[in-house]
Amino acid sequence: MSKTGKYNLQPYPRQGSGYLADDRLFPRADPISGEKLAFAVKSAFERALKTKKGEITSPNFPPARLIGICLKHLQERSDPILSPSFLSQCHLEEIFGMDAIAHEMQRHRMKIGNFYQFLVIELMRSGFDRVYDGKREGDVEAEINTPSYKPGLRLYISVKKSSDTVGGQDIGGVFNRLETLAKQDKNLTRPYMGVVAVATPQRGVISDYSASRFVRCKDDGSPYSANCEVWHPGFIFPFVCGRQAYDVYREALKQVGDFFPFNTLVHREKCSKMLAEELKKLGLVSLETGRIDPLRFQAFISRQSLSNAEKSNDDQ
Repeated sequence: MSKTGKYNLQPYPRQGSGYLADDRLFPRADPISGEKLAFAVKSAFERALKTKKGEITSPNFPPARLIGICLKHLQERSDPILSPSFLSQCHLEEIFGMDAIAHEMQRHRMKIGNFYQFLVIELMRSGFDRVYDGKREGDVEAEINTPSYKPGLRLYISVKKSSDTVGGQDIGGVFNRLETLAKQDKNLTRPYMGVVAVATPQRGVISDYSASRFVRCKDDGSPYSANCEVWHPGFIFPFVCGRQAYDVYREALKQVGDFFPFNTLVHREKCSKMLAEELKKLGLVSLETGRIDPLRFQAFISRQSLSNAEKSNDDQ
């Protein structure tokens, strides 16, 4: 094996004189049935909602909990200059919609990243024999048989929601960590490949099968890693389950409301009134304007922490 940097150049067939693996190693899978696709999507959503103890958290939040989350978010995440100024210009019943809905969307965005990771695992399990939850950077580990290449490959896959999730200076670090996983794997019995799998379209475009797999290079044209590739959805989904990316997205769209409901939209009217009353009870509303008092709100979100001595005095 030749050397590239500090890692061995893995001996699987490449395209011409480049580093990209030969296309023939990765034929499209036979399409899985609609039932198997639906089951994989459901399983991935369920896993995305599980706690570390394996319990599935309820996706339905009642109004009282939504108000608690909103108040906590307002107090802990507001800017002490911009937020008081902005909120003091809003009607009280507008605040819930502006803060809580955006915050819920952000929470769902974080969870959907986990969903894509589990989705790739579940779909691979429908067509590959040896697929495992990965360690650290590698979300998925799999051993695959490859046509015309007898040993097959060991894949270390890091699943990213979008190309924005891993860009700039971090891409080299991701590839380095994937190669380190392989290098430290005492059970490795075949050549390996690191993969950064991007689960959603880049700039809204799904490229075709062959154009959706490439080696990421630096500005000077050299690869960040000669043993790692980037796979986009135009390749990932046909390869792991034989279905086009939009087939997978459409099935997930059918189910997402059962697992990631927008409770803030369902309870928006009631919660808007409830939050307005809570803000009044907290003394944050000006009696003259009927809106947030900027100085009171600023004090609410930038309270002075008491020293241990002061806490002891307060307790006496």
